[in-house]
Amino acid sequence: MNALTEWYFRCFGETPTDPLKVAKRLEEYYALCQMRSAAKREFGMALSEKALREAFWWDGEWMGKPVSCFVTEREAVCKWGSTKWKFAVRVGADGVYIKPESPLYQEWIKVAHRDNDS
Repeated sequence: MNALTEWYFRCFGETPTDPLKVAKRLEEYYALCQMRSAAKREFGMALSEKALREAFWWDGEWMGKPVSCFVTEREAVCKWGSTKWKFAVRVGADGVYIKPESPLYQEWIKVAHRDNDS
């Protein structure tokens, strides 16, 4: 169990509250660790396990160019061309929206739908 606890600490920066749960769901935790590593490498975000469970990737278009975003509960970091932008996140009744943290851009972009909204 010590090796598992050490692995979890190396990945998430904290000791697991329930090592037995981690052992039973090792494949899931391994995927979360991979996701955390990718988010840290690509976007500079080091997220907790809880934040990772609520986060998602979104690929779309913004101002006529492809954009790739890692969206969390509070912020989104997007690659747009060769630059990275921070976006504010708003959760509405019909979906999740992001907006660049710049006064020049005031449009909210819908990145996820809720229920039967298409």
